[in-house]
Amino acid sequence: MSNSGEAKAAELIDLDFFQDSTTQRLLGVITALGGEVYVLKAMVNRLTVALEQQGVVTDDILAQAAASDSHRSWQAEEEKTFAAEMLRPWLEPDGAPDVRRFMDME
Repeated sequence: MSNSGEAKAAELIDLDFFQDSTTQRLLGVITALGGEVYVLKAMVNRLTVALEQQGVVTDDILAQAAASDSHRSWQAEEEKTFAAEMLRPWLEPDGAPDVRRFMDME
């Protein structure tokens, strides 16, 4: 605690509270995805509202687009990319090189 008797933010928040590194990575993935989902939902909503207000988009038009071959093809490819990115922290080694052999371990 600081001299003034008030705890500093660094003293209050311990972001390394999981003993298991896999759990720590999972929390990072979930947090990142949650943020992305929020931003994307807001963007889709803004675009949808703007296009509906201009009379460009209707529910029928959106349903037709969802059923189109081009959308289905895009979605199939996007699902593969999404799955690969979701699993990358577990399937690929850490990008940092192992430099322990250069360190004096005494």
